Amino acid sequence: MNEAEKTIKRIQAQKGVEGVIVVNAEGIPIESNLDHQRTLHYTYNFQQLLARTQRVMKDLDPQNEATLLDIQTEKNNILVSTDKDYFMIAMKNSREGP
Repeated sequence: MNEAEKTIKRIQAQKGVEGVIVVNAEGIPIESNLDHQRTLHYTYNFQQLLARTQRVMKDLDPQNEATLLDIQTEKNNILVSTDKDYFMIAMKNSREGP
């Protein structure tokens, strides 16, 4: 098991974590513990949100870029972490606590 797989397993093992998706630079999900349809749905939508966020950040400060989105809703906390080769989406039930 490589370091990325260990990290994913560690995140998935946290209390309340409902889903983890890792997406490569081409926008293809390479790892997910969600069903195929949900994986594609989340991947597409968060890829669009991430692209828009990156454009806004470049407009505000061309020397800066977003590396983490933290979205809190009534039901979920969603983290989108990005790197040059991939991005990762982690969803946690808000009602489960820290």
